[in-house]
Amino acid sequence: MGADKEFTWEEVARHNVEGDLYVAVRGNVYDVTKFLSRHPGGVDTLLLGAGRDVTPVFDMYHAFGTGDAIMKKYYIGKLVSNELPVFPEPTAFHKNVKSRVEGYFKTTGKDPKNRPEIWGRYFLIFGSLILSYYAQFFVPFVVERTWLQVIFAIIMGFACAQVGLNPLHDASHFSVTHNPTVWKVLGATHDFFNGASYLVWMYQHMLGHHPYTNIAGADPDVSTAERDVRRIKPSQKWFFNHINQHLFVPFLYGLLAFKVRIQDINILYFVRTNDAIRVNPISLWHTVMFWGGKIFFFWYRVYIPLQVLPVKKVLILFTIADMISSYWLALTFQANHVVEEVEWPLPDENGIIQKDWAAMQVETTQDYAHDSYIWTSITGSLNYQAVHHLFPNISQHYYPEILSIIRDTCTEYKVPYLVKDTFWQAFASHLEHLRVLGLRPKEE
Repeated sequence: MGADKEFTWEEVARHNVEGDLYVAVRGNVYDVTKFLSRHPGGVDTLLLGAGRDVTPVFDMYHAFGTGDAIMKKYYIGKLVSNELPVFPEPTAFHKNVKSRVEGYFKTTGKDPKNRPEIWGRYFLIFGSLILSYYAQFFVPFVVERTWLQVIFAIIMGFACAQVGLNPLHDASHFSVTHNPTVWKVLGATHDFFNGASYLVWMYQHMLGHHPYTNIAGADPDVSTAERDVRRIKPSQKWFFNHINQHLFVPFLYGLLAFKVRIQDINILYFVRTNDAIRVNPISLWHTVMFWGGKIFFFWYRVYIPLQVLPVKKVLILFTIADMISSYWLALTFQANHVVEEVEWPLPDENGIIQKDWAAMQVETTQDYAHDSYIWTSITGSLNYQAVHHLFPNISQHYYPEILSIIRDTCTEYKVPYLVKDTFWQAFASHLEHLRVLGLRPKEE
């Protein structure tokens, strides 16, 4: 038998379309072109991962050992270089925490992707969004009272944020039902109701942030410019404008939604990458959802309101709703990862993160308010962020149930589990992180 064929990551990257699809897992390269239509997770998921090393993502969404026999059929060689950081083989901690949580669902007979509460929450979110929108522009009693319109704009903005934290987030992790079509439809609600791309979110969140949490140059969520308005990473260069950044940077979070909508177009059609995460050719479905969503968003948020209200009032109500949505999403995310207590891993000279992937997920994440049903509900369970990062494929409505399994395993393997009693303590930690990184470094 001859030596295995060797592939560089650049060679694998060229095979990223429906009729020519390679992926790499743990240093092995597979030609899964013929498997695409039979993939239980749907065509979309494989096309997103096409042409890249998907090891962390594969482990997130599959039990260890799953598909080994099938994958052997498609093995074509070895991956000999890396585009992004790689991790050591899973440790006992990773294997045990995963097997124990999987065992919980087998023992209880519960479906980790289905809970009745999911649909009740979706109904409440979309109902609140539609009713608050209608009230602002078409209910005479409200239209005649600006203060009431402002209240409904705030409700609408909060509902739009909940679309991002619930149907979008659940769909992007395949944690609601086992049906890929349901995931695509729920994901598209972000395009249409928020005017922001589900596809871009998948590249940023599922392929970038979750596998490479807080790793500079790999996690798009912590991507910064050469001279950025804020300094959030210890490895980031300090500039004079970072002094007292904790006093002004949080106010800029209100521009998140506007920034994302513009950035979407740039990522998909111009730079073709989200930080270090390459964008593959866009399918017809995603093209239609992307541009259809942009058009619908403009139609329902701008054009229709302009038919019944003055331009000034439309802009005011739009801005209020948008800023509420932006602040809520930004603050809930920042309180989880951009805080002083978490780790900021960096690869060694060989591109290897010298830490177990699962342990890294826990150590780069901060939870908060575990005892509050309200905070769990209004943050899409992101107050159980470490649970979510270890098991994104499990419905968020199960996180409180499996928390003790995860924390006990962390204690057993001496993996520090970070949690604050309240959201405000977690947010204060974010502000302190900004303050400390805004200080002039001693060597300067």
